[in-house]
This record gives sequence, structure tokens and C-alpha cells, in this order.
Amino acid sequence: MSNLRCFLCLSVVAAGFASLPGVSWAGVDDTWSTIQHGILGGNCASCHSAGTSFAAQSGLVLTPDVAYDELITELPKNSAARADGLRRVSTLGGQSGLHQSFLWEKINAPEQEHYYNDHPGYGAIMPLGRPPLTNGELAYVREWIIAGAPQTGSVASLSLLDDTTRYEPPPFAPLAPPVQGIQLHLGPFDVWPSEVNDREFLYYEPLETTEDLFVTQYEIAYRPGSHHFILYNYPAGTPTPPPNVYRDLRNQQGQTNLQVALQLGNLFPFQMFVGTQTPNTNYHLPPGVALRLPAGSGFDLNSHSVNRTDATAPGEVYVNLHTVDRDEVQFVADQDNFGNFDISLPPQQVTTLSETFTFGEQRHLIQLWSHSHEHTVEFRIEGVGGEHDGELLYWTNDWEHPPLFHFDPPLTFEAGDQVRLVTTYDNWTDETIEFGPLSSDEMQFMFYIYYTGDLSTPDLLAGDINGDDEVDRADAALFAQYFGMESGATWGTGDFDGDGKTTVSDLAMLQASYGSRLAGSPMAATFGAALPEPTGFVVVAMGLLAISIGGRVSRRVRCRVGAGVGSFNAEDAGDAEGAQRGR
Repeated sequence: MSNLRCFLCLSVVAAGFASLPGVSWAGVDDTWSTIQHGILGGNCASCHSAGTSFAAQSGLVLTPDVAYDELITELPKNSAARADGLRRVSTLGGQSGLHQSFLWEKINAPEQEHYYNDHPGYGAIMPLGRPPLTNGELAYVREWIIAGAPQTGSVASLSLLDDTTRYEPPPFAPLAPPVQGIQLHLGPFDVWPSEVNDREFLYYEPLETTEDLFVTQYEIAYRPGSHHFILYNYPAGTPTPPPNVYRDLRNQQGQTNLQVALQLGNLFPFQMFVGTQTPNTNYHLPPGVALRLPAGSGFDLNSHSVNRTDATAPGEVYVNLHTVDRDEVQFVADQDNFGNFDISLPPQQVTTLSETFTFGEQRHLIQLWSHSHEHTVEFRIEGVGGEHDGELLYWTNDWEHPPLFHFDPPLTFEAGDQVRLVTTYDNWTDETIEFGPLSSDEMQFMFYIYYTGDLSTPDLLAGDINGDDEVDRADAALFAQYFGMESGATWGTGDFDGDGKTTVSDLAMLQASYGSRLAGSPMAATFGAALPEPTGFVVVAMGLLAISIGGRVSRRVRCRVGAGVGSFNAEDAGDAEGAQRGR
């Protein structure tokens, strides 16, 4: 299921309910009716209604006429949740029913650290673009699920809804370095006070990478006040600026540094790798999809901060890029954007600008976010033509921290399909506002991550870790490397039965396939279907498993970024790694 969550509130006045502080729930004695009208109706049903792109992506409609039947015991469309045996809402009751309910995972904001770390494939917490449910609403829904999620009767106390407090994100804290990947740390640095201009700068950090890396997760955390952060990369052979220098786009008097402006123009958009406008971003790409970080010489860190106070504030950013081996990647993703540079907003007027953009090829979108500035009232993205014609794909009224929408399965656009950016601005000043980099200027951008290719499921042969369409000694060597993983295992680490572990059951599957080849593979055509003796496999596998007990050796490349330290871990597994690279 997509992370498209409910950002447009339905009016629930007619039903006599509202998911707002101060609204009385007195006289309501039916738990499901309260949830249906007062909680789901006020937070989710406007998005999850028949005919919307949100309902199509999630397969879930939450309008009152069908909500109960859509939720109860139904399998979620999200592939990771289905694989984990979840139902949208389980009727099992008790803690077992609670933990089997995908709805509870999706709304339980206080447990989002568990959610994102343990279930990266589940998408994002709901509702998107709105505050999380109140702690009282969560407690009320929790009691209903524990009671078996009945359609009638009272199984939760209305007094729970008196608690209108909500989950608050934790304060800024350093990110723990990734087990495998790169960490960058920028700052601390000064963010100028309100009487001077926004602070935006580039900061080049040299870090040589000699081969392509594949990023399946990225985390970005920054202190309050940051409007955006973008990480640019310098491919090998690209000229680089001086290292470890804050290159401000403007000085404190507002004068533009033309050299830095030119450098930024050369970087954007073609060397943009990842970016965000939300203070805490932790994005896992869908299984089998990764961003390719080309071999290069380092990164430019682009921070734009806005400080509305009268005192200098601290700025600081952490970035984690989590990498995997190439053999775990089926689709290579990339960044792109659509943007309107023709912006002129008359003074003392509300103006709506609409611009349409066309896809030149088939693209599968997995992430989408908007970018504009402080005069934005509303930002909409709509589909034009094709499968998504007339659909509202994105909406926000938060210019400073617009939400990242995630799509799994992806939003597919064919060549010739279009999207329309519709943005409403309120120019309350006495001057015409035009396109520009300051928060007091305006912009109209849609950023997205996508990949291309055939989405049909490829043939898989149990035991074929390195993807060469046969199961042989190289696969056994790789399996030995990962044998014993208790969590987070994938096909590329020997988890053939999909339980997230690499255990003896996976070993049995590898043994059963040992020597097999997919029909049509070059090796099958050359050697036919000759199979080794089972005892020969056992000798090879057990020997390799014994060798693997000693663990793996890792090497670490360290780098200094601003006042912090970053690191890159690469695994060195000898012949096994060579077998993977030789794919």
C-alpha cells in the first residue's frame, strides 16, 4: 500500500462528530460508529474515497458505506505487510489481533521508530500532511481492535477521547552511522537572524568512491529552521570546488555571490542525488529498487535555512546513505523534476498558477514532493491523460516542510502522460514577487524519484543468490557468508522462504536446487541438466558454513564534513564478494 495518507479533511459536522479538540463525544455509545465518522471520517475518508488515486494505490476505500467491509479481515495491498501475514484489521482480538492489524501499524505514530526500522516496506505513518491522531484516538482504536473489532456495541470508553495530546517528534539528535554505507555530518553552523537574509550555502566534502554504490535507504536529520537540504554528487572526473569551505550563495547584506550561483546552476538538477524539506526523513526504497551513486570524488552539501527570530540560531545536518550489493538490485532509480520558472505574482493579490508537464518515456514514480516558498497557500499535483487522468496525486499547504509521498506499488506514467502543477499564492506585500531563491521569492517545482523497466516478476530459482540463473558453488559460498542472519535477510542474503532470516530451511531449499538452471540460460544450453551428487553439495556447503563462523572483515573509509565525521563501510568477503561482482 502506498504511503498516500489523508490530508484533506472531510467535514463531519453533519454526522455530529469531529476529530478536533473540544468536540463533545457525549451520547455516542457505538464504538465502530465513533471510529468511522469521528476518526476515519475526519482524517482519512476524503483521500480514501472511490475514484481517487489514493484509493487506487492502496486498494482501500474508507467512506462510511464500505469502510467496515474494506477493513475487516481483508489482506492489505502492501506486499511487505501481506508477506508478514497482516490483515487490514484482524478480528482475532487481544494483543495478537492488534499486532496482526496493518491499520494499527499505519496510525501508531508514537512507535514510528519501530515502524520505520523494523518494517521499511510498510510505507509511512498516516495521515500524511496532517498531524498524527491524538493519543486518545489511538487508545480508542486500540481498544476496539483488542476487543475483536466489532461492528456494533460499545467496547471502548469515550473518556479516552478526552486526551487530545499528540505525538511530537523527538528533538534533533545525531544519526547512528549505517552498518554499510556513508554518513555525512554538516556543521554546526550559524543561521542568521530575521533582520538579515536567508542563509543558503554549498559545502564540498571530498570522498573518493572507486565503484558505483547502490543506495536503498537514506536518512536526513536537521535542526529546526532548515528550509531544504540537497546532496549533490561529483562523478569521477568532474571539476570540484575547494573542500571544507562554506560557500554562501548570498552574504548577510543580501548580495549574491555570482560564482556560487553559477556552481549551483551547474549542479542542479543533474547532479542532485537526494533531498528533503522535512526535519526527519527516513526513506526506504521499495524492495529491489536502489539509487545508483556513481563512482566519484565527493559531495556538495546544499543547505537553505530560514530563521525568523532575532537571534542567531544553530544549524546542523546528518545524512546516512545505506548501501547494498549490486546483486540485490533489480531496478536502478533516479531523481528528476518538473519546474515552472515563469512566476510573477501581483502585489496584494491571491494568484493561482497552473503549469502542465509531459513525460517523455514510461516512468514508475516511487516518491513525490513539492517545492515552493512562504507565499504558498496550496500546492496540488494532478494527473492529465492516461491512467491517472483527473486524479489528485499530491496536496499540501505546508511550504516549509511539504510531505514526501511514497508509492508502492509505483505510480506508472506512460510516454505522453502529463501532470499539472496547480499552486495558489498570497502576495500580501506591495511588491511584485517573481521566481527566486529566497523564501520571500517564489518557486513551483515537483521533485520525484522513479525507475524504468518491466514490472513483471522475474523468474527466480531458489538458491540463486547471485542471479546468474543457476545454483552452484558460487551461490553456496555467498549463502555461507550470510547463514545465521536473524533479521533483515533478503533474497540476496539467502532468505529464499521470505521469513526475513537465513536459516537451515533456506539451506534445504538451496540444496534442493543445487545444480539447477533456469531454462534458456546460457549454462543450461551448454551443459544440459547435469546435477552434482547431493553428498557433494553437503560437503561443499558444510565446509563453507564452518568457514563462515569467523565472520566477515570490514574496511572503513573515514571523512570529515564540517565539524563532524562521516564514514563508509564496505564489506570484503574475499572470493564470495568476487563472485557477486562477477555477475
